[in-house]
Amino acid sequence: MKKLTAKINKVVILLTLSDVFSWGPLIIISSLSGIYLAQKLGSNAVEFVGIGTGIYYITRALFQIPVGILTDKLKKDKDEIAILIIGTLLMGFPYILYPSITQAYQYYILQFIFGLGVSLNVVNWRKLFALNVGKGMEGREYALYDTILSVSTAILSIVIGLIANIGDTHFKIVLIGSGITMMLASIWVLLITTVDGRKSRK
Repeated sequence: MKKLTAKINKVVILLTLSDVFSWGPLIIISSLSGIYLAQKLGSNAVEFVGIGTGIYYITRALFQIPVGILTDKLKKDKDEIAILIIGTLLMGFPYILYPSITQAYQYYILQFIFGLGVSLNVVNWRKLFALNVGKGMEGREYALYDTILSVSTAILSIVIGLIANIGDTHFKIVLIGSGITMMLASIWVLLITTVDGRKSRK
């Protein structure tokens, strides 16, 4: 493992860590949020979650192509890094406000913000990763990325599940903590600017 990581581009490592912090908690919280919303929004929660999920995917679909076109026009990766940071912050922000939801429309607004954040995140993350992945090491680097994300998500699932199960207050703490953790993923993205020899800089 040490020999493998030593050869991997630092940008790839930083992008992997950013996903551990952002998509790791998200994968778990998204599966638990339906239970939480059922308590907050009452008997129609399943309908609200369905509509909210639709809003998220429609928003993501509408913005991804324009973001991709914009990203392709940008010649230097600092702009792409900045957009990725904004997207990551927007992904985590709604979860901080989840405990304050009392009406379905509030949930819908947060899902729109989340969808916008994901569209800014995914397009730029994938482009930066693709540009910096090592030639001849594509399979290993993608495999290492997915392995790290899978293991960290498994550990987070156990920890978050145990804490959230204690009670409503702890569930709120988990939601807010996950949102903050997701936003902190932007720090790893910002550190990409410190890697002088990155391929995406050209």
